[in-house]
Amino acid sequence: LAFALFLFYVAYRVEHVAALPTVLVATPILFFIVLWIAGVSLEEAQDGGWIPRPDPDPAAGWECFHLYNGFQGIAWHTLPHQIPKVVGLVCVVAFGSVLDIAAIQTEQPQPLDFDGELRMIGVSNIASGFSGGFTGSYIFSQTIFSQRQRVTSSSNGWVVAIGEFLLFLMPVDVLQFFPGFYIGGVMAFFGIDIMLDWLMHSRKKVSLPEYGLLLLTFFLVMFWGVIEGCAAGVAASAVVFIVVYGITPVVDVRPGVCSTAMRSIEERAVLMKLRQQIVCLELKGYLFFGAALQVSDKLLREVRGLGARWVVMDFT
Repeated sequence: LAFALFLFYVAYRVEHVAALPTVLVATPILFFIVLWIAGVSLEEAQDGGWIPRPDPDPAAGWECFHLYNGFQGIAWHTLPHQIPKVVGLVCVVAFGSVLDIAAIQTEQPQPLDFDGELRMIGVSNIASGFSGGFTGSYIFSQTIFSQRQRVTSSSNGWVVAIGEFLLFLMPVDVLQFFPGFYIGGVMAFFGIDIMLDWLMHSRKKVSLPEYGLLLLTFFLVMFWGVIEGCAAGVAASAVVFIVVYGITPVVDVRPGVCSTAMRSIEERAVLMKLRQQIVCLELKGYLFFGAALQVSDKLLREVRGLGARWVVMDFT
C-alpha cells in the first residue's frame, strides 16, 4: 500500500513525463541492489516472501495449444452445459466494452467513433477465440493512465503488443524478477486511481440518483460477483429510469398562446375573443406509461382552473 501511495504521488504531483516510468523501472533494480549490498541471497528473499518463487517447470504460452491434442483433448459433451455461461459472458463483455469506451471518452478531447471501437473489439474477440485466447475488451485503466501521462503515440500500443508476444514465446516466469510489494503496489495504484475516478470524482458529473446507482452497482459486484452484480445493476438502472422520469415534469400548460399560422383578419378577431378559453398543452421530455397519470392529472387540474374549453396539444 505504501508503494501504491508513492506511485500515486509521483503520477499526480511530479510534472515530468519520465518520472513515473523511471520509478517503475528503477524500483526492481534498486531492490536487488539492496539485497546484494545486504548480503541477502535470492533463496532467503524467497523464503521471507519478498519475491515469488519461480515456477520449477515454466512453459511458454504457445505450449497451451498442446492441450487441444488435435481437437481430441476437447470434452465436447460438456459444451451444451456451457452455453448459458457463454451467453452471459457475451452480455458482460458487450456491456463492459461500452463502459470501457465511455470511460476512455471522458479523458479524450476528441469524440470517439463508438461503432468503430465496438467493431474492433468484436473482431479482436473473434481472433482471440479462434486462437484459443480469452474474451476481453480495452484495458481502459492502462489507456487512461497513458493519456494522463501524456503518452499519446501509437508506438505505446506497439511496444505493449510486441512485448506481450515475446513473453508468450519465451518459457520464462517473469514474476520472479519483481518483488511482491512491487506487483501489489502497481495493482493497488491502478485500483485506487480507478476508484477515485468512479466513486468520488464522478459525483460532480452525474445526478444524485445516478451516483447512488453507481455506488449500488459497485457494492453488488463486490458482494455478489461480476455477472450477478452487473445484472442487478442493469435492473436497478431500469427501475431508477422509470422512477426519475416518471416524476420529471413533462407537461407545460400555456394559456393565451398565439398561433404562428397565417389567417384572415376575421379569423384572427374570433381567436382573440376566444383566446382566454384556449390553452396550449406543451409536451416535453420522456413520455411513457410511467408519466401518463402525471400528464392527465396536471391537464385536468390546470385546464379546469383556467376555465378553458379547448386544449391544443403541442408535440414539437
